[in-house]
Amino acid sequence: MDKAAPDPLIAIRNRIDAIDEEVHRLLIDRASVIAELIRIKGTSKPGAAFRPDREADMMRRLVLRHRGDLPLATVEHIWREIITTFTAMQAPFGVIAGPNGDAAAMRDLIRFYFGFSVPVEDAESSEAAVARVAERGNDIAVVAADSDGRWWSGLSGARAPKVFARLPFIEIPDRPAGLPAYVIGPPLKETPDPDIRLLAAKDATGLQEAVGAYGGSVAARADGECLIELPVAARFEDVAAAAGIATAPHPVALGGYSQPIRYVTERVA
Repeated sequence: MDKAAPDPLIAIRNRIDAIDEEVHRLLIDRASVIAELIRIKGTSKPGAAFRPDREADMMRRLVLRHRGDLPLATVEHIWREIITTFTAMQAPFGVIAGPNGDAAAMRDLIRFYFGFSVPVEDAESSEAAVARVAERGNDIAVVAADSDGRWWSGLSGARAPKVFARLPFIEIPDRPAGLPAYVIGPPLKETPDPDIRLLAAKDATGLQEAVGAYGGSVAARADGECLIELPVAARFEDVAAAAGIATAPHPVALGGYSQPIRYVTERVA
């Protein structure tokens, strides 16, 4: 007798189950590799475990190889959850959330990038968030880019916390968790060469235009000081000269970060 044709849905479900099992197995394998890394490096502090340059490289490769209908933001979130989980395995840490007019937007941003296994607490001000990072040495802070006041005052000095990332890293139109923010942590054990430097300098007439001419931007102003995002290839002395400032205001280094990716999707009918 002729056998009934196999149900195509069963075959598809079996393939999905096999893929799920393989993904799970690979995650377990990754955990064993991280355990070996911990034995070799002996990492115990976030400054030793965080590698923002490596994370940026991973995200760039992710964007380059991505294809199909699966939303890129979904893939980014999955990878961020993986990165955070294995970073916390090396050096447990918490996230301190600076205040924001839209508290839900800040929480969405933190959970998107750092998942649900990392503890999150709120700070009454951005300055307080930075201060807690300095006091504890094992937490990081997320501060909205449009925070009020001269919140960056606690970032000056070699041993002070520093900005090491800017979010969102992948800029997609109408993306979820899109609140612009800085990530601040204790000094990194391995300080990468950033694409963008974050500087504080005395405000001056013409400075904003000169910064823009060199590909940077004035991110904030407070108490006669500017928070400047400047490409690493640009020298602040040249910016000051272009602004016509005879005595260049001495800039204070506050950290740096990898250039975010601007991803433009194009749908063809």
